[in-house]
Amino acid sequence: MKKIYTLLLLLFMTTGFAQEMYIVNNFNEIKIIDLNDFSVTNLFTIPTSEAGFITDLAFAPDGKLYGVTNVWTIIEIDLVSETFIPVTTLPEGDSYTSLVCNANNELLTSRWLAQELYSHNLDTGVTEFVDNDISSPGDYTFYKGNMVYPGFLNDFIKAYDGSEIVNIGCSVPLLWTFVNDFVDCDTNTIYAMDQFAKLYRYDLETEDYELLADLVSLTGQVYGGATMTEYMASACPVQSLNTVVCSLNTEDFDPYGIELIENPVRSTLRFQIVNPANLSYSIYNLEGKLIRAGKLQNQSIPISEIPTGVYFLQLEDRNGMTAFSERIIKE
Repeated sequence: MKKIYTLLLLLFMTTGFAQEMYIVNNFNEIKIIDLNDFSVTNLFTIPTSEAGFITDLAFAPDGKLYGVTNVWTIIEIDLVSETFIPVTTLPEGDSYTSLVCNANNELLTSRWLAQELYSHNLDTGVTEFVDNDISSPGDYTFYKGNMVYPGFLNDFIKAYDGSEIVNIGCSVPLLWTFVNDFVDCDTNTIYAMDQFAKLYRYDLETEDYELLADLVSLTGQVYGGATMTEYMASACPVQSLNTVVCSLNTEDFDPYGIELIENPVRSTLRFQIVNPANLSYSIYNLEGKLIRAGKLQNQSIPISEIPTGVYFLQLEDRNGMTAFSERIIKE
């Protein structure tokens, strides 16, 4: 495999930036998706017993690949030796699910439930808090000088220009990977993958998206991805992006037809479910601690004994796929 990758690297260096997306799946397998024909190349596996689960990937300007893990660590992944080394430990808490690198050699990641954005400078080794109210269950990338990402509840695509957050698109469906195949500041192609490893092309200037391929049989469940060029979009002049009113049809991406009837709620979470199924639930506090979990019965969850506050609810189907997620307020 090392010889094969070395050959691919030489081809890449002689032909310029290739249209490829590097991904990591739920088994820590590193793979490459060819964005021209959607073929998948298997590279190697990073042992979860040593690194933890890698939740996202990012390429730095020097071509080095980094990952963020579920044990609050950023690692450097050597694509030639097929090994990794720890780079830094992040503030502990809930999961870090997103990672991207900008043109200033800074890795950006966030604690998902706490919605705290952090930067790690690869030159100085310093990790710093950046801002509140920024996180994604999926991924960060750059577009016309803005950091763009599926929002906390995976309902909107958001843009962060360093000071302000705006809604610029609609997150359909539940996106776990979001990358930019960058050519120049006017030529950007945004690709996304959902929890079922379906690959989409997004147009952030409109509300359009296109399903390109269903790759789950080749990739498994994809946790994160990166391109070698997406950092370049961070160096583009920051442009104001149009806000949108989402009108995309989400019906195809909600096979169960789940709706939370009341929120805030005092004693019982009640759902309307068009296509009932064998669903499980998990409730987390904003520090990422699991408060309650179990099987959804009678389309309701009793929560009267849970203290007043804000929580995060997630419903999963029998295959462990997210069927519904929402922030809830317990009165």
